[in-house]
Amino acid sequence: MKLMVVDDEPIILNGIIRMIEKAHTPFIEIIGANDGVDAMHKLATFQPDLILTDIHMPEMDGLTLIKEIQSLNLCNKFVILTGYGDFAYARQALRYQVIDYLLKPINKEELMNVLERIGRTIQNEQKQIIEHDLLLLKEHILFNTQFDDLPFKPEQLQSLIPHPYTTIIVIQATDHLPLLTTESLSSKGTHLARIFQKLYTFQSRFLQQIIIITNSVHLPTNEDLQLACGELFGTERKQGSGFCIGVSIRKNDNERIRDLYIEAMAAMLFNRYFSSSTITLYKPESAYIHQNFDKLVQYIERSIDEQLSIEQIEKDVQSILPHFPGNTVSNNKLREQFLICVSVYLQSVGLTPEAIWGEHAASKLFLSNNTLHADIHISEIIAQLIQYIRTSNHHQPNIHTIDKIVAFVEQNYKLDLSLDAVADHVQMHPNYISMLFRKEMGLTFLHYLHTFRINKAKQIMHENPEWPITTIAEQAGYENPRQFFKVFKKFENITPGQFRLENSSF
Repeated sequence: MKLMVVDDEPIILNGIIRMIEKAHTPFIEIIGANDGVDAMHKLATFQPDLILTDIHMPEMDGLTLIKEIQSLNLCNKFVILTGYGDFAYARQALRYQVIDYLLKPINKEELMNVLERIGRTIQNEQKQIIEHDLLLLKEHILFNTQFDDLPFKPEQLQSLIPHPYTTIIVIQATDHLPLLTTESLSSKGTHLARIFQKLYTFQSRFLQQIIIITNSVHLPTNEDLQLACGELFGTERKQGSGFCIGVSIRKNDNERIRDLYIEAMAAMLFNRYFSSSTITLYKPESAYIHQNFDKLVQYIERSIDEQLSIEQIEKDVQSILPHFPGNTVSNNKLREQFLICVSVYLQSVGLTPEAIWGEHAASKLFLSNNTLHADIHISEIIAQLIQYIRTSNHHQPNIHTIDKIVAFVEQNYKLDLSLDAVADHVQMHPNYISMLFRKEMGLTFLHYLHTFRINKAKQIMHENPEWPITTIAEQAGYENPRQFFKVFKKFENITPGQFRLENSSF
């Protein structure tokens, strides 16, 4: 954690810094500033978690400094240093979200107690921020919510994933086995913890998957991955039963982390249908899968939207086939590539090949020892898939569903509303909800949720001009003030403090 100490008396300033450094507090990085102006200059390159500042200083006093820092969202935790004569002034400063005040001369034990207490608070908040950022990352990876629609930029992944090698492991239960729990992973995944410096997990009940995102300094070997996954399950996977595992690895490419997930899911599906090994590692030479997958998804979605006839689909599919080079009847590699793309798409909308073709027919299509029969052309497979999806979506009352979701958000916007939580409420797949919002409202669900919350926050600021920003954030549905600042700045291009100043004539 980072700490800034601001005092215009060099002896006091250096004494406080030395005192803190010797005491081994949670604050590892500490810098000093000679006055408010010097502090603002240093804040351009150093963003502290806590600021200790004197009140009386030349040019810019402590309270003016705090107001300026708050308006720019450079820090939200302050402790003021004051003399006995300024006691009433110090109490007044508590209105400006100052956590505590310390009387000069500084008592070492009192200072350490304050720093320990605030350090624990900051650690809890940082944990909450990581958990929230992981939820946003889950929205991006699983439901293809673009970074532009999230209060989350690709560069923020650097704090979550700081090391060169990022690995995604996708695990899917078969034969109706229950998913692994986070507790189970924590107790069994000791080898995973040894080979990866960062490790995050989340589950998707709709996709029946557990996704492990790991980050490491060194490239994990196949042996490392086999040992880690074998440790999780205890026994070697048998084809068609147990758990299917797919892995993909990239170096220094966090902005394309969803592609990494698609690769891992493709490897998992290959593992399920075409392999008998414990896990399948995505091969870099299979990079064409992204283009093929995108083309397939675009065509499926367009054919559903435009209500194309099955005959038209079978004609149109000829334009897709060149993207799957090779003999379309008997080429085994072609069939694998195409059917994995189909399976990845079905996974993304909560379906399986068995749901469309039935277990017997699906096994004929997907088992690697069967060639694609002449009477089962790729065009027919696509047509059958589209017909099934069109029929299953045809009876969904779009406007009624949107109204139901909007009403749910308006009543529960203060809760931690993820797309999964809303999907649970309306009993629909998250990806289908995303598609509805884009189609009916022209924006994503998260964009709508944040817009609603920000409008609530502006209304609260208008009605309660004296309320602190932390209270406003909480009332608008943001548990963490920093997250509120990030979202507000993204959607309004100014901070909440600046908005309130500009609209103080309300």
